[in-house]
Parts: sequence; structure tokens; C-alpha cells
Amino acid sequence: MLGLHILVAIGLAAFAKTLTPLGVLAAFALVHLALRLGADLLGLRRYVRRLELGVLFGGWFALEVIKASLDVARIVLAPHVDPQPAVVALQLREPDERIATLLGCLLTLTPGTLALDYAPDTGTMFIHAIDAQDADDIRDGVREIESRLLAWLHAGDPARTPVGGSEA
Repeated sequence: MLGLHILVAIGLAAFAKTLTPLGVLAAFALVHLALRLGADLLGLRRYVRRLELGVLFGGWFALEVIKASLDVARIVLAPHVDPQPAVVALQLREPDERIATLLGCLLTLTPGTLALDYAPDTGTMFIHAIDAQDADDIRDGVREIESRLLAWLHAGDPARTPVGGSEA
């Protein structure tokens, strides 16, 4: 559905003679607005919700990477900072290897953390943190990523309830 959404946006931008990246983005937003208004009529409510949560997740994660980069730069450049690296074990809420893989990739992309291993039999992920003065802070940060990732992946799925809140 996303591919069709992109193709319609490109076609609309071409029709409007604004076939530039900004024009395609504006057309994409316009098509999204139309889909959102007609989501129930067209049966696209789940797609629209997942797209919105995916965009929000991407923006939020980009900001988290920037904050983590600044923290790592502070650790490296500050003369009197004594980092305390540690390996933290975390029991995942949903012990699915596919979700653990996505979460591990996101953690590894975040400066200062690295997903070391995942034990599928127990659903435990082992995470290395460059500065883990408080292991609970590391766990809370990973839980936040996991919660937002699960909310995005399970958006609009009637068989699943969102983790930690309502879908609306």
C-alpha cells in the first residue's frame, strides 16, 4: 500500500508540474490527508495509523540518536567524566526474534549502546552501554524504544492491544 501511496503522490506532483522532492512530499501529505478522511470508507484505517506512527517513530528515534550522540561526545571530550560501561540484561515484553532483531538494530544505531546477544528461550536481550551508572536508566530507555516500536508494529491490529496505553 505504501508503494501505491508513493506512486499516486509522484503522479499527482507530476500532474501539478511540481515534480521535485518537496512537491512529491507535499503530494504525499495531500494523498495521506485524503486517505485519512476516507480511511473507514476505503478500509484503510490500519494503513493510515501505521504510517502515522511510523513517521512519528522515525522522528522521535532521530532525536534520540542526536541526544545519544551529544551524550557520547560529552563522555569522550569532557576531562573529568568517568564512564562506567556495563552489560545490562533486559527481559523483552514480546519474546519474538523478529522484534528482538529490530530492537537490536535500533539499539546498535544509537550511539553509546550495543545489542550484544538475544536469548530466545528466555526472551532476554543483553545490551552494552558505554555509561551505565544506573542500569535502571538503561532499561527504561530500551523499554521506551521497545514500547514505541511495538505500538507502531501493532497499530490497528485488533488481535493486539497497544503496550502501555490506548491506540487513539
